[in-house]
Amino acid sequence: MTHAAIVKAARSRFEGSGAEPVNPAYILPSDIPLELSGEAVRARLCVFTDHRGNEMVMRPDLTLPVAGLEADRLASGANGPKAYCYAAEAFRLPATPGDPMEFTQVGFERFGLDSDPVEDAQAFALVHEAVRACDVVPVAIATGDLAIFPAFIDALGLPRVTADLLKRAFRQEGGVRALVEAEPAPIEADLVPTLEAATQAEAETAFRAALAARGIPLIGTRSVPEIISGLRARAAALAAGGVPEKVREVIGALAAVNCTAAEAADQLDDIAVKYSLPRTSGAIERVARRMELIRELLPEVKAICRFRSGFGRRFTYYDGFLFETLGPNLSDNQPIASGGRYDGLVSGLSNAAADATAIGGMVRPDRVLRAKGRGA
Repeated sequence: MTHAAIVKAARSRFEGSGAEPVNPAYILPSDIPLELSGEAVRARLCVFTDHRGNEMVMRPDLTLPVAGLEADRLASGANGPKAYCYAAEAFRLPATPGDPMEFTQVGFERFGLDSDPVEDAQAFALVHEAVRACDVVPVAIATGDLAIFPAFIDALGLPRVTADLLKRAFRQEGGVRALVEAEPAPIEADLVPTLEAATQAEAETAFRAALAARGIPLIGTRSVPEIISGLRARAAALAAGGVPEKVREVIGALAAVNCTAAEAADQLDDIAVKYSLPRTSGAIERVARRMELIRELLPEVKAICRFRSGFGRRFTYYDGFLFETLGPNLSDNQPIASGGRYDGLVSGLSNAAADATAIGGMVRPDRVLRAKGRGA
C-alpha cells in the first residue's frame, strides 16, 4: 500500500462511523498548546512570531484544533453529540530519528457521548479496525488510565495541597519519584519573596530577580507562572507535613503495575485492599469493564494488550483511558496509532463557556509504511 492508500483506508473507517470530515486551522495562538501539552512536547512545538508580535504555533496534533471547533460550536448555542474526522498534517520537531517534522494524522474525535467503558472500548475498536484496514499487524498495544492515580491519591485522604502536588508531579516524567524520594527541604531563602508576593506580577518579578542573582538563565519548557505554582504547592505540602510513608508505599505499588491488560483490575484491587482504599473501586471497576468489552470486540488483542499505571500521553489534556498501538520495525516511542479520553479539554479551551465529554484516536500513515518495511 502507498501512503495515499493507507490514508484512504483509515479515513474510510472513520468516515464510515458517521464523523464529519474537517480540516481545522493550521495555526494556533501558542498559549493553547503551551498550556495543554506536557513538557516533552512543548520543546518540540513549531513556534513563530506573527507580524503583530503574537507568538503562534503550527498545530502539533489535530485533537487541539478539532476540540476548538467543538468548543466554538457549543458556545454558539448548539448542543448534542458531534463527531469529526480528518486526514491532515500536523507539525512537531521529531523526537525519534527517522520521524518527519510534518506528518499526516488520520483520525476522529467524538464529543458529548457517555464517558464510560462502552464508549472507550468502541473508540479503541474503531482505531484497531483502521489499523487492520491498513494491512499491518500490531506487535503490542500499550494501555493506561490517567484517572487511576488521582483516584488513589484522593482515596488516601491527604491535605488538598499535598494531593494536588502529587497529581501535578504525576504529569511530569519522573516527577512523582523525585517528590517522594527527596528529603523534605525548606524553600531557599532567595525564593521566599516569590512566595510572599502580593500579586502574580510581583511574584514573577521576584522570581526572575532570584534567577538573575544566581546567574541562571530561564531555559526550559515550563513557564514562569508554572514554576511559581509548583513552588507554592511545594511550600504548602511541606507545611502540611510532606508525603507520609503510607502514601509513598501506595505510590510505589502503583508504579509497579505493569501487566497484561486482563490482569490490571485485579492488581489495582489488590493494592486498594492492602491499603484499605475502598473509594478507588469505581475507577478500578471501569478498568475491568473496559477490558472485558475490548476482549469481546477484539478477542485477538488479548495476547498483546498490556496495562501500565504510569503510562501517560505526552499531551497533558488527556485525563482517562489511553492507548498506543505498536508495529514492527519501530521503537516504543513511535506508535502507528493512538488515542484517548480528554473530557476536560473543551471546557478548558472555552474558559468553561462550553463542556463536553471527548475521546479520539488516530493512525500515522508514515509509520504504518515503515512498519511494513517501507520508507515514508
